[in-house]
Amino acid sequence: MKKNTYRFILFMLAILLILIISFGINFSSSRDTVTKLPDVLESLSPMPGAQIPKQTVLEIDLPVGYTIELFIDGYRISSNEIEFIEGTGVYRWKPGPGRSFESWRPGKHTVRINWDTTVGLPDIGEFIWVFSTY
Repeated sequence: MKKNTYRFILFMLAILLILIISFGINFSSSRDTVTKLPDVLESLSPMPGAQIPKQTVLEIDLPVGYTIELFIDGYRISSNEIEFIEGTGVYRWKPGPGRSFESWRPGKHTVRINWDTTVGLPDIGEFIWVFSTY
């Protein structure tokens, strides 16, 4: 084979490698669309679209001075079931015995939170997201 034939083969292999890498990046399943959280939500767990195990705790972090109403799959969760850490503004809820839900059933779950301030001017808001359990 001639010297130019080897160059041509190497050139074509390099182009093929570049194409494979670019297709991998463009169509990878790890590239999820990021949902923008409202400014008042400092953090949220599980995030929208996440897949979680059944023992996961639902955690909502708001600034201090906010209160929430929590709805899971259309059912209002009693405020007695929600753990609130006052100094940090973190709300936690986990299904269990004697609660609204005994456990997370496999599949999709829709969570809605309504918030408002406890003091000062009202800052009413709502956020709805979906995640799934396996």
